[in-house]
Order: sequence, then C-alpha cells, then structure tokens
Amino acid sequence: MQNFNPYQAPQSAFDETSSESDDRRGPWRDGPDLVTLRDARLPGRCVKCNAPGQARLQKTYYWQSAWWLLLVLLNLLIFLIVSLVVRKKCTLQSTLCERHARRRSRLIVGALSCLGACVLSLIAAGMNESGPLFALSGALLLASILVAVIAGRMLYAKRITERYARFGGAGAEFLAGLPRFRGGDA
Repeated sequence: MQNFNPYQAPQSAFDETSSESDDRRGPWRDGPDLVTLRDARLPGRCVKCNAPGQARLQKTYYWQSAWWLLLVLLNLLIFLIVSLVVRKKCTLQSTLCERHARRRSRLIVGALSCLGACVLSLIAAGMNESGPLFALSGALLLASILVAVIAGRMLYAKRITERYARFGGAGAEFLAGLPRFRGGDA
C-alpha cells in the first residue's frame, strides 16, 4: 500500500544539489571560515570548488581547546583521559566534486602504499639487521602519516560550541555562495 498524502508539500528533485543556504539554519561564511549548526548537512556542492557534488561524505569532527595540550607536560596518560572527557563532537555531511573525490582517493591510496612499503622495509631490516633499512622504514611511516593527514583533511574543525561548529579548509568559491554569519558564539 502506498503512503500517498495529497496534502504534503511537493519535494524538489534538486534539493541535494542546491547551493542555496537558509539564513536561519545555515551554513554560513565568516571570513575564511565555514560556520554550521552542529551535526549539519551541507548543500550538495563541492566544499572546495562549488561544482555540483558527486561524492557525499559524513565525518565526525572532534575539537578541544589548545590549552589542554599543556597537560602533556604533566603526563601523557592524564592528557589522553582529560582529552576524551572535554572534547566536543560534531558530525558533518559534506560533498566533493568528482575531481576532488579522485584526488582524495589517490592520496589515501598513496598513504596506504607508504604504509605497506614501511612494513616491507621493516621486515627486510629485521632479517638483515640493517640500520639504513630501519631508518627508511621510519621515514616511510612518517610519510604515510603525513599523506594520510593531508588526504583525510577535507575540512578541519576550528571550534565546536554547544550550538555551532566552525571549520576551516572550505574553498572560497563555496563560501562565496553562503550568507554571512550574524550569530554570536561560534
């Protein structure tokens, strides 16, 4: 049995690709920053170049004040426990165009390749007891971490409050299509 409701408002097929932003629900721009309500869904446009979106991504972002890093000087374990307690969390659904989605995929494959080469060189270094191979495996591990951080960082959280989340990394073209943020604590 179909659930047809003749009184329901019509649904637009272009809702996912709309670049329009509601001035009350966001998202907004604030200088170079993207401001959203917590747990928001961005318009179906690429957050880097504002082209029509192809790949929709959902990512959970965490943020805590940088002052908590001072606890590392006291004890790393205390810092980790406090960090898990005080961090704020936000889920954001965003979109990438085909070109930026391919770039992100290539970077992820590159990071995994560096990690695989690190494991192979570490095995070879252990079998041959070679110092230079141990150094190479360390360099490959560092390279894989750096590439993974670059690949996974489409947007990054600058601040998360009880109501709003502020992100960096959005493209100027995407931000230009958003209304200016007029809210308070973001």
